[in-house]
Amino acid sequence: MECRSFIQAVLSKLLEKSPLKYTFAQKLSCLNPKGMATESSEGNITAFRALVRHLNEANRFAEGDADSVISQYKKFLEEVVPQNKS
Repeated sequence: MECRSFIQAVLSKLLEKSPLKYTFAQKLSCLNPKGMATESSEGNITAFRALVRHLNEANRFAEGDADSVISQYKKFLEEVVPQNKS
């Protein structure tokens, strides 16, 4: 029983410090090809907008380019992804 509680405590600590707890890491899933093909486009676009906004707040992305990049992402989801679904 001690071993089990130790493993639970260690895993709990790992999950606590996991990058998956951070919004940025969660929103990166919108760039996963499998997710692009299987998940809703609106959900992916929302996640991508949040990702762009986060990058903008970190001064890693110009605010003026945001609309253009989001538009290109939407176009990619509408035109390229359906052609390559398998």
